[in-house]
Amino acid sequence: MIKKIFTLLLIVSAFNLFADRIDEIIKDVPGLNEYPNASALNVLTEINLNIEEDFSFQKHIFYVKKMLNYKGVKRYSDVKISYNADFEEIELGHCFAIDTEGKRIEIPENQIYDMNDTESIISPNYINFREKIINFPQIEPGYFVIVDYTITNKRYEPVNGVEHLRETNPYLNKTFTIKFPEKFKLNYSYDENIVNFTKKKDEKFNVYSWNVTDIKIYKEETNSPSLLISGTPIVFSFYKDWHELTAEKLLKLKDIKIDASISELAKTIIINCKDDRAKVLAVYKYMAENFNEKKSYTSEIDFTPEPLTEVFEKKFGSERELTALFIALLKSSGIEDVYPAVILSKNNRSSDIQKNFAVNNFMDKICVFWNNDLYCPGDNYMPFAFTGNNEVNILLGNDKYELIKYKIENIVSEENTYNYYVKNNIATVEVESEYSGNKNFRKRQSFLNMPDVQRKIWFNQSLGEKSAKLLDGPNFLNFDKIDENLKMTYTLEYSDFLFNQKPYKYFKLLLQKLPLDVSLDERDNDYQISNKILIQENFIINISDLSGKREKMELLNSINNITEFAINGKTAFSKMESRIENGQIIIQREIYIPECIIPNSKYPEFKQFVLSIQNPINSMVFLK
Repeated sequence: MIKKIFTLLLIVSAFNLFADRIDEIIKDVPGLNEYPNASALNVLTEINLNIEEDFSFQKHIFYVKKMLNYKGVKRYSDVKISYNADFEEIELGHCFAIDTEGKRIEIPENQIYDMNDTESIISPNYINFREKIINFPQIEPGYFVIVDYTITNKRYEPVNGVEHLRETNPYLNKTFTIKFPEKFKLNYSYDENIVNFTKKKDEKFNVYSWNVTDIKIYKEETNSPSLLISGTPIVFSFYKDWHELTAEKLLKLKDIKIDASISELAKTIIINCKDDRAKVLAVYKYMAENFNEKKSYTSEIDFTPEPLTEVFEKKFGSERELTALFIALLKSSGIEDVYPAVILSKNNRSSDIQKNFAVNNFMDKICVFWNNDLYCPGDNYMPFAFTGNNEVNILLGNDKYELIKYKIENIVSEENTYNYYVKNNIATVEVESEYSGNKNFRKRQSFLNMPDVQRKIWFNQSLGEKSAKLLDGPNFLNFDKIDENLKMTYTLEYSDFLFNQKPYKYFKLLLQKLPLDVSLDERDNDYQISNKILIQENFIINISDLSGKREKMELLNSINNITEFAINGKTAFSKMESRIENGQIIIQREIYIPECIIPNSKYPEFKQFVLSIQNPINSMVFLK
């Protein structure tokens, strides 16, 4: 009895100390007047990562937030804690709210849930993510939210990750601490100008700690680089380098047991193929048409595939299974030098951190590398994985297990030929288009599995040409040939195209809509162009009189101009040339914008460059 009373007293004492600490934390916290651009304040954040010798670990998270307005209330009154139930468990500590009078508001038991996340329900074979959800009741601006929980992880792999010290609301005080056995070596990176770093010994453990105070807010702006590039990250890894991680993971996809049934299937697929490339494409097409890829997370899954006979029977698998099956079919077809590969995150490819630190979360997609091409088996949009014509970093499962920069030569992402047939003031425009890289993938993805009627409606809306009527199309000429650039035709009609002011006439060409948002006048963040743009266009204009005869014309504004924007040793440009040839007006336009990061100081100049391309006056043609 005495022992029970003593234990109870210890619990009460600990709770009182915790309550006293909370009172001290929330005393004199500033508000919306001091932080008008924030929706909440991260008053205190403490993250403690304790790592054992088998690389299991406990991660304890404790934080206090102050709600500044209703945007913050909406965003933070429901707390979702995601975890991988295959090797993680969540234990909640003290979680409650405090109102403006200092009164503590407890969370009813029925306001705490533990459930599968949406993607786990859709793809239960390969994703086992769950969410611990806490619904804080009666939250208002000025209230505090206190969250305390612990994640226990038993994945038993070298621990690695990124802890961000900057987000869309300020951190008044944040500390991240890692405690690990001294026999391990930790590779890490942080900004020494902003972050305070300390280290000490605790018996047979090293304790490394990073702290920031009153950190600058990260303003949300379109086309901003990732937080790994423009934030304040701490990056850490117990992997020595990418070679060590790659050898550990991709070895599991190299030496695959090939069943006789797989070998027989390969022979059937390639029976009419004359060379290795034809074999690769035949196998790829077979898998794209007969297997479905189920959602998985490259950073979370073990790379050991299920038995291929099971995959073949089920006709589905994760990217891990389909990669293994693709490699097995190719090797059974006599194709050598085919390797598993992992594409690293495209958003972070411009950061040296991605190249220098082996972190699971940087891995984006498992695919297959052969003859300098990347293949994503199970994807019936196109054979190339999600690289388009951009540079990406990939992990290659060859004998060297190396990280390489994957790059293909500049390719035209979009090429359009517009044939105008103008009579009176009405123009019929026959358009021929060809798409490669990302545009090839996106067009196929948008229109492949769509009824013709819906396809026509969606395509018409995507054109954004309110003054034009879609007469015919879109006609996709080679949807079934996934190794080719996508080709399509369509026909438009403009009822008020040619304007007469005798003896002069003028008309406007189709404007190219660039996927670049330059609506802001100035920016806090740099501007990232993630996908290279290379567009070539040919306009061929035939103008007839009422009798149908081709008119004689003279160009009043002969176009021969080029606009350039230089950044980081690269030059973006837009150029147009025009001429009259055989009674036709021929105008050629080319736009090139490389992938790059534009400093915010140069953003106004870049904005003017983009606006000049999209200026309607630059697409006007005047005739006599």
